[in-house]
Amino acid sequence: MLHFKPAIWRDGTLYELPRPIRSLRIQDEWDFTRFKVPLVDGDLTVGRSRDGVDIVIAGQIGSQAGTLRLTEAEMFAELEALRAALNPLPDDEPYEFFVYHDPSAGAYRSFRRCSTVRFEYDLSNHALFDYSAVIHADDPTIYHDSPS
Repeated sequence: MLHFKPAIWRDGTLYELPRPIRSLRIQDEWDFTRFKVPLVDGDLTVGRSRDGVDIVIAGQIGSQAGTLRLTEAEMFAELEALRAALNPLPDDEPYEFFVYHDPSAGAYRSFRRCSTVRFEYDLSNHALFDYSAVIHADDPTIYHDSPS
């Protein structure tokens, strides 16, 4: 059975994103060439190919992997862990991003060859820090197998 557990898989380590996650949107795009003849209705579209995928996440730091983060110090420490998980490694090695996973059942849905495009966070609410991230997957395939 699949469980909604957005997470980053890198170097054999799974880091679950802090919860609650308010939204997780996946944006597919296609590239193409469009030809138009003047004074003729319609056009011709050719060469359609899928681009990479953008994953847009908005969440709050209230818990991580089932452990509550109740104080500002605990939330800030988790924010630093999230920043580290999203940060590119020195050799620019991409990561795998899981949307759903249940290792005990061998059920997965993930994107591979991911990198972070943007990460924002708001520390003004002392009870619950907000964050948002944009992750780009070079490979648009949704994988169903275990981590690579």
